[in-house]
Amino acid sequence: MDEFPEGAEVIPFTSFREDELIVDLVQQLDLAEKPPASLCIDATGFMRPQLLFLMRYLADQGLTRFDMLYSEPSQYSRKSETQFARSSAFEIRQVSGYEGSHSTDLSNDILLIGVGYDHDRIGQILASKESAKLVQLHAFPSLSSDMYHESLLRLNRIDGTLPRIAEDQVFFASANDPFVTAAVISDEIRKLNARRRITNLYLSPLATKAQTIGFGLYYLRERSRLPTSVIFPFSETYNRQTSSGVGRIWKYPIDLSN
Repeated sequence: MDEFPEGAEVIPFTSFREDELIVDLVQQLDLAEKPPASLCIDATGFMRPQLLFLMRYLADQGLTRFDMLYSEPSQYSRKSETQFARSSAFEIRQVSGYEGSHSTDLSNDILLIGVGYDHDRIGQILASKESAKLVQLHAFPSLSSDMYHESLLRLNRIDGTLPRIAEDQVFFASANDPFVTAAVISDEIRKLNARRRITNLYLSPLATKAQTIGFGLYYLRERSRLPTSVIFPFSETYNRQTSSGVGRIWKYPIDLSN
């Protein structure tokens, strides 16, 4: 309570599940019943599953156009040693609103991971989908010149070698552009599917919030009725103040009307 901002409306929440939290928030703000003329959301402080479900829920409520802000960190506080989750994942599951109806045919499942700093959680996602072929999306250009190399250092710490490599195993999208991220994922998945039909697709955004928005855009526009899910390693606690300083601030006009 002592850390609540002064002079601002604060809405408390009683659940940590992304769907329950966001539905309660939207209802308390009366956004669905009284749609605002314009809506701007600062995505910087959201957890990734909350951010994804918010996009889905707003679109389902008819609020298909809104802006999102994202503030880049100047640097992560412990460089390549930065850890965002304080504990291992207690649950790996589909993000609410991004649960696909999956095929029983597992012969060509693809797991696409947005590579970030938490190598432990990347390893846990890999272990949860052992039969899937791995495709990596790296944040490059990164938010700063050293962040891409720092994430590679963390990736190399995963126990054993990275398994199940697809033919087009690694591709890149800007760390701060969700629209490029969505377009790159769309193009690369289309190529993989043309080569051999993908039986099930699993998406796991573990990099920047901007890339997470891009994963959401891709799913909602192209994969919501296909055997595709967004999966995430949920932890009970997270570290605070993992970054220092503020770099650039971005504004993303989101349109989910199509």
